[in-house]
Amino acid sequence: MNDQQKIIEHSEEKFFRDGFYKTTMDEVAEEMRMSKKTIYKFFPSKEVLITAVARHFMEKMRSKILPALNSNKNAIEKLEDLVSILTAASLKVTPKRIDEMQRHFPSLWIEIDKFRTNMMFENITKVIDQGKAEGLFIDYPTTIIMNVLVASVRNIVNPEFILNNNFSISEGARYAFKIIIGGIITEKGRKTFNQTLNKM
Repeated sequence: MNDQQKIIEHSEEKFFRDGFYKTTMDEVAEEMRMSKKTIYKFFPSKEVLITAVARHFMEKMRSKILPALNSNKNAIEKLEDLVSILTAASLKVTPKRIDEMQRHFPSLWIEIDKFRTNMMFENITKVIDQGKAEGLFIDYPTTIIMNVLVASVRNIVNPEFILNNNFSISEGARYAFKIIIGGIITEKGRKTFNQTLNKM
């Protein structure tokens, strides 16, 4: 791992743990026992470093989500795997960090929101269509299902809702999954769905 990668990996842990806004470049350099000059060679400002960290994290999420959605499992199992991945990520991406990103780095937050929306529309759409072909999902219009799903994610996985309703991000995501998928399953899909619920 080269110095640039080391800085990104360490900063990711530091920013998510202590805060994107509060953390200083001095603290990053001190913890890494690296000169600020070396860090600034790769990242000329904290904003540039934060952007690199956010994009690195998004690529890691992509590398986990795509294999799960392209596996040989049925559609319900794939969506359950997706919820598990997002739940694990929520241990790091807390409501406080999301709120901080929205407040202090709004342009980067727009990029992140676009990423999560595109990931859903481009990939989960295929899973919904797969579930229909398997006879697990009712043949409702996929575009409507996807828009309901995206709207749910945006409205539930956000700091205001989470903090005001005493849910964790993972709880919010799991309840949304149960409600939305529970509303589109066929009788054939119900057995698989109930088995999935037992694991959640």
